[in-house]
Amino acid sequence: PEGMCRAQAEGAMAASQYVLGKGFDPDAFLTDIKAAKEAVGEAGEADARHLEMLVNTATALAVAGHGAVFLGVAYPFGVLPALACLLGALGISTARCMRWTIIGHHVGHGGYDKLQKSHPDRLPRHYKRGVFATGVRRFIDWLDWMLPGAWDVEHNKLHHYYLSEDKDPDLVERNFELLHKLPLPMFAKYASMVFWMFTWKATYYSPNTFKELELSRGTTMASRFWPASRSKTDPLTVADLFLAAPVTSLAKGELMGALFWFVLALQWLLVVAPFAAVVVSPALAPAALGYLGAWPFELEWRRAAWKALLFGVAADMLSNAHSFVIIVCNHSGGDLYRYSTSCKAYSAEWFLRCAYSSANFETGNDLVDGLYGWLNYQVEHHMFPDMTPLQYRKLQPLIKSACAKHGVLYVQQNGLYRLWKMLRVAVGDDHMQQCKAIIDPTAQRAVSEPADAGCAAAVPERAMGS
Repeated sequence: PEGMCRAQAEGAMAASQYVLGKGFDPDAFLTDIKAAKEAVGEAGEADARHLEMLVNTATALAVAGHGAVFLGVAYPFGVLPALACLLGALGISTARCMRWTIIGHHVGHGGYDKLQKSHPDRLPRHYKRGVFATGVRRFIDWLDWMLPGAWDVEHNKLHHYYLSEDKDPDLVERNFELLHKLPLPMFAKYASMVFWMFTWKATYYSPNTFKELELSRGTTMASRFWPASRSKTDPLTVADLFLAAPVTSLAKGELMGALFWFVLALQWLLVVAPFAAVVVSPALAPAALGYLGAWPFELEWRRAAWKALLFGVAADMLSNAHSFVIIVCNHSGGDLYRYSTSCKAYSAEWFLRCAYSSANFETGNDLVDGLYGWLNYQVEHHMFPDMTPLQYRKLQPLIKSACAKHGVLYVQQNGLYRLWKMLRVAVGDDHMQQCKAIIDPTAQRAVSEPADAGCAAAVPERAMGS
């Protein structure tokens, strides 16, 4: 397909071992990738203005969305009130998605940290990794189902530095292994994905990121008493947390195990309670005005509050679906790779994996990039996580050109097409390519690495902050 290049190196090893053979020059590839980043330059005034525009846009969408829902539910059902409610829910949904995928994502990776140093006082201090959405600022900057600190551990560290390995908590094919094994007709498996699409942040991503956070802290109950019967790398869903895990412990007579899951579930509920209140917040205004006797509309306030609650939930489901479409398919498809070994961060192998296990979408302007949550630059983002959205736009054609020059896989396709390819893998209708590594680590070491660098897993120190 267009935008896809595969290396045709002489003497390439079998796909089950290594993808590229001895004809590939990792040293030259690494040089070109680093030169592409240098060519982009540092973040500056334009990046600061762009962030301000994104924040203002998200705020305007949220305010307008809540206002539209309030006015829409205040009148009897009709075309205009229904349209106002739907547009309001869409505005709330889009703002929520922007807060996470564009603003929180790039700030959380440290994309503006260098700008804070080079242009002091240009941006508020909280647009910095380790400060944004932490503590009380969670309620101001980015309040969602996931605890920002939990997402930092799960995404910034584990996902980015163990991409498409078994240690990657976002490995779709591994996470849906149970669905593959269920004796269900294929159409039923595809239909089940609709549930995940509209609920995934609450039913999977929130408890799973919380699990990773608790396991990363050496003194927590989870890190000290994690049940031996359950793998730490298995995905943790709401159903696992409240039903499957405790029932399994009780069935085995493990009372302490059942107590462990009960306590972990309570801890998680405390994390998500604030956002659960946000989901129902559209109903608060008509309810409060009604109780105070200040409801100014003819429609009974209780009916208006229930309608507002319905559209508050609808807004969250839309945000789930939007983020599912632009996130879950980033690294899954029958044309992308998963690995049985780890590798050294920022080595040639590591940069190659960023390309061979990522898919870009269409790119190029604020409308397209905004609708994709700026997740349409996955190859570039995984190569250099700490850049601003505008820098990725400049970097993308340079990386694509470098990959073409060296015969490296570079996937860039429509987001809905990538969603279909991901769904096929999720239900077991297709499978990802599997290999040990992209290149033989001994050959790479001989060409470009000192003898002790090897292909050992390494999360750089700067990735372990905040």
